[in-house]
Amino acid sequence: MYIYEMGTLSYYHRNKVIGRGLNWRLNLDNWAKDNGIKTFNPAITFLKEINHTYAGNMCVAQNEYYLNKCDIGVVNMDAIDYSPGTIYELCRFKSLGKPVIAFGDKHWSPHINSCISNYCDTLEDVKELLINMFDQNNFN
Repeated sequence: MYIYEMGTLSYYHRNKVIGRGLNWRLNLDNWAKDNGIKTFNPAITFLKEINHTYAGNMCVAQNEYYLNKCDIGVVNMDAIDYSPGTIYELCRFKSLGKPVIAFGDKHWSPHINSCISNYCDTLEDVKELLINMFDQNNFN
């Protein structure tokens, strides 16, 4: 299994609360690693590229590369209205017919919600769903 992690980053960086975009991803990365699951964590490259001047299309190209490789999306819905990239990723996951598991703030828009396969209350609930729905004796 290969998980694509979605959620606000630039907005948190601009408002000097980047930990809100990083901490849950690191938590999921550690859990996934312990269970033999790969993750695409865009925060890792975000932190590397922040001082570079790559063309905006390069960010989208990177998204597309991993959107096509990953099997399942996990999205933190907190502050999603400030993250056009996350909304793009949600729409692309839906168009690819891949499941998206959400946690955090429930969104008001039926258009955004139509991209979500299942809402969970917490990241721990997301992990439980992954184990219950996608573990075919592959996890530890």
